[in-house]
Amino acid sequence: MNFLKRESSLSSAATAAKSGAKSHSSSILLSLAALCLSPATASAQEVKDNWTGPYVGLTLGLQGTAASIDSDANGEDLDLDDSGVAIGLLGGYNFSPFGRSDSGQWLIGAEVDAQFLGSDDSANDSVLGTATLDSSWVASTRVRAGYAWEYLHLYGTAGLALSDIHVETMGDDDDGVRAGLALGLGAEYAIDKNWSGRLEGISYSFGEDDRRIAGSEHDIGIGAAVIRIGVSRRF
Repeated sequence: MNFLKRESSLSSAATAAKSGAKSHSSSILLSLAALCLSPATASAQEVKDNWTGPYVGLTLGLQGTAASIDSDANGEDLDLDDSGVAIGLLGGYNFSPFGRSDSGQWLIGAEVDAQFLGSDDSANDSVLGTATLDSSWVASTRVRAGYAWEYLHLYGTAGLALSDIHVETMGDDDDGVRAGLALGLGAEYAIDKNWSGRLEGISYSFGEDDRRIAGSEHDIGIGAAVIRIGVSRRF
């Protein structure tokens, strides 16, 4: 009888020990899960909160620079164009005018950038003679506006464009800084709370020059465009 009672007591103790072990294991697993999830949640929150403020960055892309002299006596336009690699620098500041909601936030900011081009082209015409196009840089000061989710920011941008693009025709050279309009669209992705990457396209329009070439008046339309990727350090 005593033997049976002792065996029953041992069995109850074993069962209790197993139950305690399972409970302890469950507590450990829950603690580990909490530790794993907490940093990810904090990181996502930090990324969302860090879209505003200053940033600087580098860009690399493809550029196209063009000029078109309106038709000569033969009814043909004289076109000049060149394309190549564009390397650039940028800096800006974003702020959220309406604050942040659970889904995201509207962002408005200002950005300045400079692209180094190295464009060069020439063409010949039987009436207009030889014309050359060259440029080494294009820059802009723009407003950016768009919407930012946790990791993605979509935006449009517009502002003042400046460049040293100039066209020489029949000895007439317009060397100097040219002003125009910059328009673009872009998308930016937050890599972490401090770094983001972007893809954007910007067109630069510098209007038309009225030139007297070979004894008659001609208009010269001038512009450029850049498609680029970039990386920014946000503060």
